[in-house]
Amino acid sequence: MIIGKLNNIKRYYGLNKNIDTAIKWLETADLLNLPLGKTVIDGDNVYVNRLQYVCKNEAELFQKAENHDNYLDLQIVIKGKEGFGYADIANQTMTVATPYNTTKDVTKYACMDELVYEMSDGSYALVFPEDVHRPMIKINDEIVEKAVVKIKL
Repeated sequence: MIIGKLNNIKRYYGLNKNIDTAIKWLETADLLNLPLGKTVIDGDNVYVNRLQYVCKNEAELFQKAENHDNYLDLQIVIKGKEGFGYADIANQTMTVATPYNTTKDVTKYACMDELVYEMSDGSYALVFPEDVHRPMIKINDEIVEKAVVKIKL
């Protein structure tokens, strides 16, 4: 997982062609005014889901940890604050709650012993297949504005 502030994401040019496409798009994107839902950037190679929500307490998110086999997530907090849980796939305290769904490219986990990062305006997390992650952890009651760029491997 790579975490940072969006104004520094250009340093990751060259990692992967589709990551480059996402970064180039982000250079001019107005994320806060992007409509809610899916926006296609490059077919099924790169697209973004624009979200708006109030985070939940950890008990409500018990089986919401997940990872993806075919896509990277570039999760960007546009406005607000949330906790973002992370654990490596090799972590022995995780149990599969829902087996891999090929259509949705997701495996769901429970019982996660995780590190929790606070993400706020302009923060991002780029998560890879080995990165089990749990976004939307409640810090306060504010509405979080977020963009999740899906990047095909």
